[in-house]
Amino acid sequence: MKRMQWMVMLLCLVGFSAHAQWNPTHPIKIVVPYPPGGASDVAARLLAERVGPKLGQAVIVDNKAGAGGIVGTDIVYRAEPDGYTLLLAASDAISIAPHLQPDLTKYKSEEFTAIAPVNQVTTVLVTRPGLNVKNVAELVALAKTSKLSYSSWGNGSLGHVAGEAFKTAAKVDLLNVPYQGAAPAAQAVLGGQVDLMFMPGPLWMSFKEKLTTLGSTSAQRFENVPTLAEQGVPMAPVAVWQGILAPPKTPRPVVERLHKAFSEAMAEAETKDRFVKTGSVPLGSSQEDFAKLIVVDVQTWKKMLAEYNIKPQQ
Repeated sequence: MKRMQWMVMLLCLVGFSAHAQWNPTHPIKIVVPYPPGGASDVAARLLAERVGPKLGQAVIVDNKAGAGGIVGTDIVYRAEPDGYTLLLAASDAISIAPHLQPDLTKYKSEEFTAIAPVNQVTTVLVTRPGLNVKNVAELVALAKTSKLSYSSWGNGSLGHVAGEAFKTAAKVDLLNVPYQGAAPAAQAVLGGQVDLMFMPGPLWMSFKEKLTTLGSTSAQRFENVPTLAEQGVPMAPVAVWQGILAPPKTPRPVVERLHKAFSEAMAEAETKDRFVKTGSVPLGSSQEDFAKLIVVDVQTWKKMLAEYNIKPQQ
């Protein structure tokens, strides 16, 4: 009897040890809930390149765009919690969209399993070629006499929220024209289909020579671009985090292995340098602190949306 008990205990210990040292046995997929070319896509592809060798498996990027990031986010929420399907998440779909599009966001943001933060992204106000405004004051004056439009990457996206916050702070009216992603929205302003855009920093780095840059929505100057607040538009800073999330109830050993790999990749000087050069601020924290950040961020955006009178979509 005692021998049988020892055998059972030994088997349990062996099983626990194998489980505790989880290592992937086939490729891992990072779902990007936006089309290729945007800030999330750039971040995911950079991470896939750096994290794959640390996990001993290929990490592939899978773009699942739709509804301002909600479609891809929901796919990961309902995926098997086995570590093989991850989300390059952002505040847009996690912290903002649930307040503005409650009928579409069937997932519960706080139930995702936090893995690791990646970076912070702000937006830069740009105008189309030929709009003939040189600064924010001139844009505000024009908006008071003309109906101007701005492109965003969906209702509830950072670009949408920044635009609505600007409307409230500057006391002007602007028409939001939503697109399926930040890259198509940028092409629209570049092509003159819309007048302006609150463009994600990483995308702005690619388009800045072709557009007129007026100001940033960050707390401090971004790439030496003056903030909107210091130019007389009293907006609170508007920026979002991006990070890696897994489906709810992902086992702890899987979380720890993934967190270690992504955190090590983000801590490398080359990775940080590449994020900075693409227009974002690298982030790093424990898995537990990242999970707490998400809970707080959901409530912070709820208050900010109310402050700027940004209401749920009908």
